[in-house]
Amino acid sequence: MKKYLAILALVIVAVLVGAVLFYGNDYKHEDKPVIMDFKKHNEVMSGCMKTALTKHPGAIIGIDMETEDGRPIFDIDIQGADGKYWEIECDAESGIVVEDSINKD
Repeated sequence: MKKYLAILALVIVAVLVGAVLFYGNDYKHEDKPVIMDFKKHNEVMSGCMKTALTKHPGAIIGIDMETEDGRPIFDIDIQGADGKYWEIECDAESGIVVEDSINKD
């Protein structure tokens, strides 16, 4: 009886590990766009950061690139000199600010 329980436990563990390995690979950076023109990317990113700091003077505490509604976006988090935390979303292709809001997190 113990032998069968040990085999059953081993099979369950193997299935769970296999599921994690199989489905875990699909999660890797799906929302990260592929950058083709590094120079343009860096110029647009610098412009977005300057625009964000002009709107809300302070310090950039985080910046992420993600895909939102099918387009690449820079998500810039600022700790403002006004004591507030701001979240600026900037189109990573055009450099246009698409959202400017107080971060309530």
